[in-house]
Amino acid sequence: MNWLTALMVPIAVSAAFAFARKYLPAPSMKPPKGENLFIPFGGTLGVNICIVVVGAIFAVSTYALLLWLSRLIATTEGPAEIWLWPQSAIWWFFPLFGAITLSWEIVLRLWSTFGNREAAYAYNYWWAKTAGFDSTTMLRWMGVFIVLPVGILTILALPIHTALAKDGIRDCGYAFSGCRVYRYVDARRMTAIEGSRDRYGTLVRRAGIVINFSDGRRWSSGDIGDFRDSIDPQLAEFLVRKTHLPLDQAVTEVDIPAFVVEPKQETH
Repeated sequence: MNWLTALMVPIAVSAAFAFARKYLPAPSMKPPKGENLFIPFGGTLGVNICIVVVGAIFAVSTYALLLWLSRLIATTEGPAEIWLWPQSAIWWFFPLFGAITLSWEIVLRLWSTFGNREAAYAYNYWWAKTAGFDSTTMLRWMGVFIVLPVGILTILALPIHTALAKDGIRDCGYAFSGCRVYRYVDARRMTAIEGSRDRYGTLVRRAGIVINFSDGRRWSSGDIGDFRDSIDPQLAEFLVRKTHLPLDQAVTEVDIPAFVVEPKQETH
């Protein structure tokens, strides 16, 4: 079925262009007069360079802002000796989609505000006629139906982090799921794993440390952070020192022997 998945992208793109040409025709405006309309931006190449530069600035600055906000939210939860963060790739989705769909809109607004307004909208006309549909309007709709939902989903991921504090692990999840706390004194088994297996049985390397607790819960450092071939020695040393447990070895989390929950002690 991989070939079918690969065909979905060009089919979806072709369908989107066909839809745009039918329902978003090029705007009916008078064609530009004269040959020097694009001089302020150095011609078509200059406009394209401006779009790329604006897109790069938007993507990098938005990524940096999301990264800073995630750290800020984490630190408000309390101090920690070691921080574990989600995969850095999740902060790139919104900046990249935003750069693709919003760069031209930003350039158009800046050009018409601080430059030659007539030239800006004449270029917009030429671009639409070349594409065969109102490309600016299509990008705006993509911003509403693609970038906005991605942005909302990304903002909901800002609270994700794990804090290894003095007395326990504070694991904060997606959106409004809240934080789970695991105390080191309740740890009963600690195992280093190499990764997990996909549906074909192939090992996907994502090393982590799995801790079983006395109440039956299980925490894994492999559930957060980028994929790693080996565990972080600093993290391993810290957890061994805090839990006073040996670090066992297993290939995957499934290979860890079943853990029997300790019955609660009755008080008389």
